[in-house]
Amino acid sequence: MLFSLVSKNLKCQRTIKINLMKFKLLIFSISLFIISCENTSKKQQPLERSLIELSMDKNAHSLLLDSTINALSIGVYKEGKVYINHYGELDKGQSNQPTNETIYEIASVSKTFAGTLVAQAELEGRLNLEDDIRKYLKEDFPNLQYQGNPIRIKDLISHTSRLPKFLPQIVNQVIENPTDSLAFQIYKAEKNYSREQFFSDLHSVIIDTIPGTKESYSSVDTELIAHLLENIYNKSYEELIQEKICTKLGMIHTGVVLPSSLKENVANGYIQNNTLAPPMTNTLWGAGGGIKSTLPDLIQYIKFQLDKEDKLSTQSHQLVYQNEDYKIGYYWPISHDDFYGTYYSHHGGAFGTQNVLFIFPEKDLGISVITNQNISNTSSKLYKITNDILEDLKQNK
Repeated sequence: MLFSLVSKNLKCQRTIKINLMKFKLLIFSISLFIISCENTSKKQQPLERSLIELSMDKNAHSLLLDSTINALSIGVYKEGKVYINHYGELDKGQSNQPTNETIYEIASVSKTFAGTLVAQAELEGRLNLEDDIRKYLKEDFPNLQYQGNPIRIKDLISHTSRLPKFLPQIVNQVIENPTDSLAFQIYKAEKNYSREQFFSDLHSVIIDTIPGTKESYSSVDTELIAHLLENIYNKSYEELIQEKICTKLGMIHTGVVLPSSLKENVANGYIQNNTLAPPMTNTLWGAGGGIKSTLPDLIQYIKFQLDKEDKLSTQSHQLVYQNEDYKIGYYWPISHDDFYGTYYSHHGGAFGTQNVLFIFPEKDLGISVITNQNISNTSSKLYKITNDILEDLKQNK
């Protein structure tokens, strides 16, 4: 009986040992599986993602040490991957960090949308870059020429028309003698300025040299091209932006005229001493600087601009004018970098916002950096942070 119990006990112990071994093997196998999965995940995680985000964070936090910058949004598109981060607070002391729903005024970056629409009209055979712009105007403008040389479509999209920088003319005078109240002075001059007044002033413009021979930056160029496009398509400029660009690219939070449901998402803008800036005026067409957008929408726009298979984006990058120091496509300034190759960029500055947008087709790379502040040197700070991110990416190529 004792032998039988001992025997049973020994069998039981062996069974327990065997089961314990199996359990340990099971735990070991699970551990190996987890480690393998973690290693696989690390291998699948692209190294450049962490490098890009580390660079974005490092440079953004460095910039936010500047007391004049409250908020910053950075978006990078690289080789099919999107990186978006937001920093700071839109309104000082409110702890309201920007988000993907935050809508910014992109100011003169809006001009590239107009250039894209011109390229679209050209591809559709609706206009030719050599056309006299008066072909598409409903009034006579004998003054829009110089010694028999008319302003052509190509002169508008390359800023070589010799039209004024702004209309009404008083805005040009205010900008030449800037003060701390500059934004409010411009706002006052523009808030009631109508399209009728624009055309009245356009009649009095004097062209001082042959169009197409000398570059001079102008928002009047772009406002006028918007009107020409309206006459060509018999649609409003806003309709054209939505139909030809935004709907096509899924940019549902972008436009000159936003639906009321989105207006509360527009970021406040600030100027010197954290003073609330006046709102942007869009009494004309908004082509020169009236578009508002979110960073995710701008990434969609960047992706489109990088698509080498898209005839529209590649057409809008074609060289229209150049001199020794200046090259431009369809409102896209063109530059070259030894590492990044030929690239396209635009800056936008409005009453209380600054942003830069860069397109590097050879690297399938694009960057958008935005802040809701605008003082005298804000743009140089945005160019610096963009350059620093590009340098980081170059060092870790």
